[in-house]
Amino acid sequence: MGNRRELNLLVLNLAMDVSHTSLGFTTHWTNALARRSEHVSVITMTAGELALEPNVTVHSLGKERGFSEPRRLIEFYRLVYRVLSERPIDACFAHMAPLFAALFAPVAKARRIPILLWYAGAGSRRMRIAHSLADRAVTSTPASFNVPSDKLFVIGQGIDAKVFRPPEERPPHYETTAITIGRVNRKKGIDEMLVALARVREEHGLDLRLEIVGEPLTDDDRRYAQALRHRAESLGIAEAVTFAGRVPFPEVPSRYQRGSLFLNLSETHSMDKAILESMASGCIPISRNESFRQLAEAHGLQSLVPSADAEGLSRSIVRALGLSAAERDRLVRRLRGIVEQEHSLDSLADKLMGHLGELAG
Repeated sequence: MGNRRELNLLVLNLAMDVSHTSLGFTTHWTNALARRSEHVSVITMTAGELALEPNVTVHSLGKERGFSEPRRLIEFYRLVYRVLSERPIDACFAHMAPLFAALFAPVAKARRIPILLWYAGAGSRRMRIAHSLADRAVTSTPASFNVPSDKLFVIGQGIDAKVFRPPEERPPHYETTAITIGRVNRKKGIDEMLVALARVREEHGLDLRLEIVGEPLTDDDRRYAQALRHRAESLGIAEAVTFAGRVPFPEVPSRYQRGSLFLNLSETHSMDKAILESMASGCIPISRNESFRQLAEAHGLQSLVPSADAEGLSRSIVRALGLSAAERDRLVRRLRGIVEQEHSLDSLADKLMGHLGELAG
């Protein structure tokens, strides 16, 4: 395959902004690839605060400057040819950007540049087109890619365990605080978390608290967020619920360190990165996510997957809170070990470079 450090890569993604709440991790991924490459050129939808290795160049399509979709399309091809004129590109990595992969495919074919597509989520028409045009596809877990494929490889997620780690000192109420992180919308089941919280407090006498980290993005999300506040008041648990709002990505690791439990009721098939981040951070995750369900079954941790109602969620919470200190410490070390062994950033970067090197070879 040759020396991986000789590769010049083109990365296509949606955002390069170290402070971006949900996509800040792309900076860590890009830097990990850069440390294994000669140079990385990035074409991204939007750019913000950059903190990159010296051999990374970022080109934005200008969404942060208000560029229209037609103008961004023109910018895409202008930047593609600019990148190709600067240095020979050995391989392209398209991360959750099937449209960019499809747009680049004719140029890639003409220049004999292989495309490695990363995708995790529902098989949209756009993704299916990109998959048909890409040379190879990768995803995080078996459940994360629901389109039949003979060129798919499952390679895990990329969690930086040096960034996401258990707290050195536990804050007040740590043992009885649950955290949930992500966009505030109806699909996240936060209303069910509130009902379960009320059950745990009333029926089991446990002083459980819930911190909701994230923000609503649409009008419907904002209506839902307001309804959640009213719901908390009607359940008599308003003082036990904190709506923390949006936090920049560099502050996210410290948010996981505020509580011993992490709740995630998103029933999507692809692995929610937040679950793995919480595991690396010393939290006990309780989730119905399908990829997490498979992980839990593989490691004998089915008790962390609640049944599909608030009562089932409250039972799982009470079980977790009922662990002795020694049992909890063993479980936390085991959960973090799973992330380090199966979903570490270094392991992911090595696997990505292996695929890119083979395609470029």
